[in-house]
Amino acid sequence: MSHILVVEDSRLSRCIIADALRDAGHNISVAVNGEEGLTSFCQDRHDCVITDLLMPVMDGKEMIRRIRAIDSDVPIIVVSADIQRSSRSECEELGVDAFFNKPVETEAFLTCVHAALAQEAGVELNETQ
Repeated sequence: MSHILVVEDSRLSRCIIADALRDAGHNISVAVNGEEGLTSFCQDRHDCVITDLLMPVMDGKEMIRRIRAIDSDVPIIVVSADIQRSSRSECEELGVDAFFNKPVETEAFLTCVHAALAQEAGVELNETQ
């Protein structure tokens, strides 16, 4: 079972994402902004980070930069309402593993999370899993 950090300021989005991940069997920690997310990441071992971009206190991009300075390999997946091509490009430059626009399609999102976790663990997924 993986430990996943969900960083999202919208209560509704946070609940939807966290509930889907819990239902898939993961342990979840939540944070409501990038500063809380970074603190949580530094205090606990997380196997994956799911984050929004537009948040108060510290935005998702800055949190990603700081997490990457600590751990360049942890999977990071962005789920954001920000549809600007420049935001997506900047996230790719920061080394995120995937970028989903809100509202997220749960099945595709979970497939992506599981693939990122498997890749981090060095396990190859095949079509039958």
